[in-house]
Formats: sequence, structure tokens, C-alpha cells
Amino acid sequence: MKYWVIFFVFISSFKSYPQQRLLEHPHALAIVKKGLFHIYNAETHEAVGYIEQVEQLMPKHPVGPMMRALNTNWSSNPLEIDSKEFNQLNGHLQLSLDLTKKMLQDDPKHMEGVFFAMAINSWLAQFYDEDGSTFKALNAAKRAYHFMKLGFELMDQSPEFYFSTGLYNYYRVQYPESNPVYKPFMWFFRSGDKQLGLEQLEEASKIATFTKAEAAMYLAHLNLRYEQKPKVAVKFSGQLVKQYPNNIFFKINFTEALLAAGYYQQAYTIIQNLLQQKKTFYRMSGEIFYGLYLEQFEKNPGKALIWYTKSLDTGKDLGPRADNKKSLAHVGIARINHAGGDHHQARDHYKQALKLAQYDTIKDQAKAYLRNN
Repeated sequence: MKYWVIFFVFISSFKSYPQQRLLEHPHALAIVKKGLFHIYNAETHEAVGYIEQVEQLMPKHPVGPMMRALNTNWSSNPLEIDSKEFNQLNGHLQLSLDLTKKMLQDDPKHMEGVFFAMAINSWLAQFYDEDGSTFKALNAAKRAYHFMKLGFELMDQSPEFYFSTGLYNYYRVQYPESNPVYKPFMWFFRSGDKQLGLEQLEEASKIATFTKAEAAMYLAHLNLRYEQKPKVAVKFSGQLVKQYPNNIFFKINFTEALLAAGYYQQAYTIIQNLLQQKKTFYRMSGEIFYGLYLEQFEKNPGKALIWYTKSLDTGKDLGPRADNKKSLAHVGIARINHAGGDHHQARDHYKQALKLAQYDTIKDQAKAYLRNN
């Protein structure tokens, strides 16, 4: 998951503390807000202009390189850890971290420094985890947790803290459930509460300023992947598509939620747009979704099988961050094979789905089939 979004918490929460550089530059703060909109709206070149303005106004502040890292991420999303784009992103993060460390040297509880340290280490933990580097992920997560703890008691002072605390409370329980390999290490982290986490995220989605979009993104994700409430996921992912219409990644998430909720005709228009995208991941996602549409709405398994198979060929050279989408195609092929009486092929594709899937909805389907067939 993208724990880097905790970065946004720092912007508004500083109002409760002595003024530092960012608050001493209201013009810079306004530019940061505009730049973040363009980053999220996938307007990479427009965002660069605002980032450069921020860096000119605040050359020793970590906000500039952090924004560059975010811009690199959204221009290349999903970003693979062995790519040149990741090397660029990592360079921006390291520069931001160096500037953050200078803040913390003078004051270990410096709020800007605390939030940047938390954000950068959380983001690195995510990348290491997705790359399969378990111990690197744990070390980064421990570093992030050291700073995250300071935000647990600050929700009354700033609504932005509902986001970071809610995210922690949910994943502290869910993550080791879905990834048992991490269970022996979880004693280090304080206990969580999934339901409380969802409530805190929803509160952030209503009253927060800078973390509204991030709270909506995670509420959509959690309700689709873990809570199995796709209609709730449609609500929150739809909000993001409306707010950031140029962000194709948000459209992909929205489409998946629409299909899971049974809103096939609404999904169809977006699917046709995805099929025309030049970027391989986007086009592959559209092909998978079209297979789902054909299989489940048009009841045409033969044609659906063609598109599922095509999607796997389209995405054959994509890295691990495409694996979860590929698992949807394998499950679709498995269902069609089973219905056609080819149980051997069905088992093979469910095994592939289980190998690639990151989330419980797919894992549970695959495990159930393999257990009973």
C-alpha cells in the first residue's frame, strides 16, 4: 500500500505548533496546494512549474524534493522498484530525508521533520514489501513507526491525524492476517482496531483538508479488497475520479469497484477508454475488465476467455505491481475452464491466481476451489 500519503498530514497539522518555514510563507503553501492538485490529476509538466517555485522559495525545505518524488510516482504509476523511474524517485526521497534529518538534529520532535521522516520511511517500506525484501521493509516500517507514534494522540488538535491513525489501526490488524510471514515481528507495534480504523478514515474523508483524497482512496481500497463491500468502494473511488478526472489509475480502481458491485453498464464506457490507452498496465487492466464484463454481464464465456488470455499476453513483461491485476484474469480463466469441465486447467489457473494475488478476495476464491477440487 502507498503509506507515503501520510506525507500530506504535515501540511495542515503544523498550525498547532510554533511557526516554521512553511507557515512563514503562505504564498509557498498556496503553491504547494496547487502543485499537489496537478500531481494527483496526472498533469506532470504543470506540476513541475509549481515544484520549481516551491524550491526557489524554500531551497532547504524537504517539501520540494518530496513533491518531485510524488510527481515521479504518479507519472509512472505503477512504478517498479528496478526501473529508472524508481531510481529517480529514490533520489528525490533521499534528498528530502537528508533535509529532514537536519531538522531533527536541532529538535528531535520537530513536527515537520517528524512527518517527513514518517512519510519517507513508510513509502520505502511499501516499495520494499512489494519487491519481496521483507527485512528491508520491516526496518523501514520500524523507523516510520517511531515517528508515527507521535501522531496517535494528536487527532483532537488536527483532523488530519484521523487519516494516519486510522490507516495504522486498520493495517496493524489486517496486514499480518493477510501476510502471516510478518506475524512474528508484530510484537514491536502497538495493537490496532480495524473497525475503529475505518471510522477514523471516514472521519478524515469528511472533515480533513489535505488528507481527504487519501482517506477516500484507502476507504475504496479497503472496502473492495478486504471488507468485501464493493458498493462502498464505488462511492469513494467515484469521488476521486470526479475530483481528478485525468488520473487513469483512479479510473482503473473505480472500474474494478463498479464491476464488483454489478454496475456493468456504467463500467463499460470506462473500459472502452482503457482499451485505447498506450500505457501497457492501463491497457491490460482494460482487457481484464472487458473479460469480466463479457463473462458476467453478457454471459459470453468464449469471448471473455479471449480477452482474459489477451490481457496476460499484454502484461507478460510487467513487474510485480501488475501481479494482482493478472490474478483477476487467472481467476476468470479458471471459472470458465471449470464451467467447461476442464478441472485440470481450472486448478492450474487458480494456483497462478493464488501465487499472484495480494488481497483476500482473490486468495479466498482460489483457496476454496483448490481445497474442494
